[in-house]
Amino acid sequence: MAKFLFLMRGLSGQPNAGDEQTQAYNRKWGIYMGSLAQRGALESGAPLEPVAKAVSSGSVSDAKLGTPDIYGYMVVSADSLDDAIAIAREAPHITLGGTTIVRPCIEIPRS
Repeated sequence: MAKFLFLMRGLSGQPNAGDEQTQAYNRKWGIYMGSLAQRGALESGAPLEPVAKAVSSGSVSDAKLGTPDIYGYMVVSADSLDDAIAIAREAPHITLGGTTIVRPCIEIPRS
């Protein structure tokens, strides 16, 4: 199985929101992530805070985030790029106009 990095692009998550619509959406994410874990496809993943730092050899500054922006990531195992794309299409944010950037990871041989 190969590993793929998913970068979720859309609006930042609201895990502590009190309204029913957002809570229902958050439950969909829980079901999606749980199903990936049960299939053995989910390596790791998390939503991202809406802040970022740009770090270079000589400076650290606030990175400007856009709307929409990358608001979460996952590392997923799949048999092929096509299978990874199928998994990405299941993500709840897709139905709201979000996108997932799917990047194959390079396997590094262990010495």
